[in-house]
Amino acid sequence: MPEFDYEHLSPGAKRQISALALKRGWSIEQALEAVGIEFIAMGGPALMGRPKGKLYQLAPNEAHQIENKKP
Repeated sequence: MPEFDYEHLSPGAKRQISALALKRGWSIEQALEAVGIEFIAMGGPALMGRPKGKLYQLAPNEAHQIENKKP
């Protein structure tokens, strides 16, 4: 598993991680681990990089023809 590097985070992300660590009395490593666990628990990997799929109706006129043929 690739290592997560705190130094490569944006300044805003560093600020939020630091605030979480200070609030809970944790080290930066503990705060990063907590954020990572929460990310996985909330389904983050399944949502990353996957745009929502488009829905297409196959044979749209076919459904209307079937309904019209019913007695």
